[in-house]
Amino acid sequence: MSTVRTLPIRVTPTDGEAIDSWLEATAHRVRTAFGDLLTAVGLSPYNGIGTTAWIVRLNPDEVATISTATGIMPDVLNTMTLQHYSGRAVRIEPDAQRLTRAFPWGRGRGSRFCPACLDATGGRWQLRWRLGWTFACTSHNCLLADACPHCGAVQRRRTHIGDIIPQPGRCSHPAPDAIGRTPPRCGTDLTTATVTSFDTDHPVIRAQRIVNAVLERESVTFGIYQTLPQPRLNVLADIRAVAGRALAYATPQDLEAVIPHDLNRIYRATAEPADSRSGPARADTKPGLAAPALAVTAAVGVVAAMTALDCPEVPSAGDALRWLMTASRARGSAVNATNIAWGKNTSPVLTGVQLAALGPLLNPSDQLRYRIGTPLPARPVPGAAQSATLSRRLPSMLWPTWSLPMAIQSCHQWQLRPALSVILLLVSSRLSLDEAARVIDSPVDGDAVSRVLQLLEKQDQWDIIRAALIRMADYLADHGVPVDYQRRRRADYSTLLPDTVWTQICRDTATPGPRPVRARIARCFLFERLSGQPTSTSPWGLNDSAFRTKTADFPGHLTPELAQALNEHAREFLTERGIDEPLVWHPPKGVLDGLDLRGADPAAVDIADLHRVMTVDGIKLGTAAQRLNTSLDTVRYLLEAHPAPRSDPEQSSLLPTSYNRAYSSAKAALSREHLADLYDRERMSLNDIAATVGVSRQTIARLAVDYGLPLRQPGRHARTTIDRDWLYDQYVNKHRALPDIAKEAGMSTANIARWAKRHAIPLRGRGGGSHRARRNIRRPIEQSDGTRSFPLAPSSTE
Repeated sequence: MSTVRTLPIRVTPTDGEAIDSWLEATAHRVRTAFGDLLTAVGLSPYNGIGTTAWIVRLNPDEVATISTATGIMPDVLNTMTLQHYSGRAVRIEPDAQRLTRAFPWGRGRGSRFCPACLDATGGRWQLRWRLGWTFACTSHNCLLADACPHCGAVQRRRTHIGDIIPQPGRCSHPAPDAIGRTPPRCGTDLTTATVTSFDTDHPVIRAQRIVNAVLERESVTFGIYQTLPQPRLNVLADIRAVAGRALAYATPQDLEAVIPHDLNRIYRATAEPADSRSGPARADTKPGLAAPALAVTAAVGVVAAMTALDCPEVPSAGDALRWLMTASRARGSAVNATNIAWGKNTSPVLTGVQLAALGPLLNPSDQLRYRIGTPLPARPVPGAAQSATLSRRLPSMLWPTWSLPMAIQSCHQWQLRPALSVILLLVSSRLSLDEAARVIDSPVDGDAVSRVLQLLEKQDQWDIIRAALIRMADYLADHGVPVDYQRRRRADYSTLLPDTVWTQICRDTATPGPRPVRARIARCFLFERLSGQPTSTSPWGLNDSAFRTKTADFPGHLTPELAQALNEHAREFLTERGIDEPLVWHPPKGVLDGLDLRGADPAAVDIADLHRVMTVDGIKLGTAAQRLNTSLDTVRYLLEAHPAPRSDPEQSSLLPTSYNRAYSSAKAALSREHLADLYDRERMSLNDIAATVGVSRQTIARLAVDYGLPLRQPGRHARTTIDRDWLYDQYVNKHRALPDIAKEAGMSTANIARWAKRHAIPLRGRGGGSHRARRNIRRPIEQSDGTRSFPLAPSSTE
């Protein structure tokens, strides 16, 4: 560090002034050559790095010597170099005093300027004019000048010449056509440069204000970034990406639609200058990291970018940017969702805007993959983790609570529900349709799903349907589901609801139709509820429309008792397989709240009205749906969830058989323990028990067998023998009928008849005459020895 002396005259820097401008003003004030002043403050225009190295950043020794010589505090000196904008508008190489190009629109060669500002400050130069991001003056509402109005030289491409006294506000480049080692200077008054002025609220001035605010803040919150704040570097990269694309691909007609007329006129009239050592570099056809050479070019690019980025929401920004997508395609550029990276370090918000702009140009499956229509469209999530998660949380057939509101014409629920489940797997995913179908073992293939997607896209409310699909997929990705549908799909259902179990359920619930055909339908219905798969994939399903319709209509035959019995069997079935889950589950319908879906709304149907309609004799489900002003599938779903009670037997012909009614009544009156107590401990006969309940003996016998109670063998009753005198008295003297005597004896009529034959008691024939004859025949005959004898009973055929 060399020893310096304090300057005899000090000049105070102006607000925002660049260090070279301040040093030139000081040299001018003390009337000394610029090189001598640099030496006096400890600087050299030739330090082995470059003539502008200290304009980029001062090293600690330079800061100390300049502060000592001028009396300016070190922190103030640092704000006068491009170090002040390091990481904000430029990037400086570590351990060096050079700028790196790896920054969007970093400093180019030279500096623009505002003639009015030069005039107001006596030729003092603002540091921000060196930035590629500064193209307008927000104090005087004008574009910046690019070069000297006389010689056309870009100002400050290097430090001021060292052997002359600087003249602030004047061009120090060699005069045009000047030659020699010390050519005369141009000396043009830069305050006379002509620039275009605008109103205070002009898009150019507004764009510059936004850029200035971005440069001053760590987190940016204008326009689309209000609800999605982003780091400054990423926002600058976004602006540069859109601006560069617009300048490269927009046609004059495109620019007329997005650029103000006055700015567009200046842009089209500005001729690119010839390349020269002192003139400005030609504006690149496709601006990259380096900013455009001309202020008007930068202004056009940034204003074009702001038409999208200054929108309040990403979807509206996408609409504003769509012209650029179509313009790029018109120029032969293959613009699609996979190649929209227009530069490095762009933010996910810009990606969302680009995808929103591409949305209508994408097929429906890609619209779901890239989440088109959401507040922030995004690229698909890499990897298979999300698909694996959804495969466990998603049935092969989407829940009716979600599928019914999305019902469309020309697509039945049995087609729509499997397709919707596959479609949900496309959201934020790279899966193809066929791959998605395989993930959930779907019975439909990619072609079938594609046809359903095309039908959905043709709907007027496709945007709403798409939003609903994305909401549903997001809910399943973010919320746990109590059912593992992957395990349910792969369970063995071969022993589900055997015919014997179905028959028993029909007896218990007084349900008609215990035949195997009805059992197959009930079994398929239960399979679909448990597995989440269509009945066509079950071991018993028939892939024909008639069987499919019968299975779909099965809820119309459900009663609360039948539904409960089926649920109990289903729970036992799952428990045997170690599955401790709810039988059925569905996500909340509230996920779709706020979406104007035109499908059926199950909540709009009054369950009491539905049950009242279903009590009408012989009514079909389709007719019930018409009367309730809803869809057939909605009626099926509601009756499955809320089975209708059995109608009044006096008003309906769709009744269980009398046997089933009697069996159900007997079972309700007699538990297993009660029946065992009456039959085994109290030794009541089946007939007596049946009489107490009001059913037949056969019904009680069937109930005992179903309860697993052993029945007594015929003849093995409470009376092991029948006394002849008692039987004669009851049958002959009291004229009681054999069935009546058998009932009292606790045995069958045939058994009591056998006891009568054993005791030689003739049985009466049918009719009154026969009865009197039998009475005379059976009178005892007095023998000569005083004894009595009974004649042999005639055969039953007499």
